[in-house]
Amino acid sequence: MLKLLTTKNLLSFLKILFSLGLAAFLFWYLYKDGFSGTLEQMKEVKYQWIALSLCIGIISHLLRAYRWKMLIEPTGHNPTFLRSLSALFIGYLVNLAVPRLGEISRCLVLKRTDQVPVTSSLGTVVSERVLDVLSLLIIIGITFIIEFQKLSGFFQDLFTEKFSGIYQLLIQNLHYPGALLLILILLWYLLKGKIVRSKSWGKLKTFVSQIWVGFISITRLKNPGAFWIATVGIWAMYYLMSFVVFQSMESTAHLGWRAGLALLVMGGLGMSAPVQGGIGAYHILVAGVLIYYGVSKEDGLSFAFLLHSSQMVLIVLAGMISVAMVLTQGKKSQKKDSSSA
Repeated sequence: MLKLLTTKNLLSFLKILFSLGLAAFLFWYLYKDGFSGTLEQMKEVKYQWIALSLCIGIISHLLRAYRWKMLIEPTGHNPTFLRSLSALFIGYLVNLAVPRLGEISRCLVLKRTDQVPVTSSLGTVVSERVLDVLSLLIIIGITFIIEFQKLSGFFQDLFTEKFSGIYQLLIQNLHYPGALLLILILLWYLLKGKIVRSKSWGKLKTFVSQIWVGFISITRLKNPGAFWIATVGIWAMYYLMSFVVFQSMESTAHLGWRAGLALLVMGGLGMSAPVQGGIGAYHILVAGVLIYYGVSKEDGLSFAFLLHSSQMVLIVLAGMISVAMVLTQGKKSQKKDSSSA
């Protein structure tokens, strides 16, 4: 029992608790005036458009699993597409409980099912995440050019006061991180010899080099054309699975492709927030930007809830099915090993 109460475990628990608390607070803050209006609007939703959105969402996940499989192959391993997809969905499911832990979890799943080293697959995940960030930045740039007036006004209203306060705080306390950096440089200079000769340093170098092999797998693709087509396809599906939901509500049915681009940007930023499943942050950004396209705050919150919750239901169901498949496969493998022995 005492082993569980380590400082590391306590810090991990506090991080999870903080993230969960932040998500709950943001969600409460948005819907504190009453959730009954949103639930009432759900009765009038045209759910055939939600079904179409879910189908498009599934295609995006299939493309992502296919792209990840292509990234893993240059490391010398070849997991099946179905196992890559299962690992991906399990990672999504874990992220709903603990943000960013899903990336490690899907690597652990492939280690279990296909004996892919965690360090190699983790390197491919890092490469994938870097590519996602760059893709989102490109989309943000394009969207800002097209919808500069609306988006600049939105960000100015949302962040100006907060960013100015943070900037002043950083300026006033700039000497603290500077002093910490100097201390770390001094310690490295004094202890460099001992650190480099230690076993831990050797293990760290090996660990980093293995991750690096996975990271640079993007430069050794067997089929680069298919990889980049899949990348474009993923973001096209992200756009479409949000855009078609406009038609499910009367208050958003008039919105066009420009609003769809703004929605893609805000949704991407919201899902990047360090909270479970982007809860709260996603709703704030999506509902907030829809106001600039003539949608009321109440309708914007209802739309954000509808779009986010439908995709979360898909991830939970697919994640649970994937867990069952992996566990069943593990039991079959154990039976084969025991029978052969």
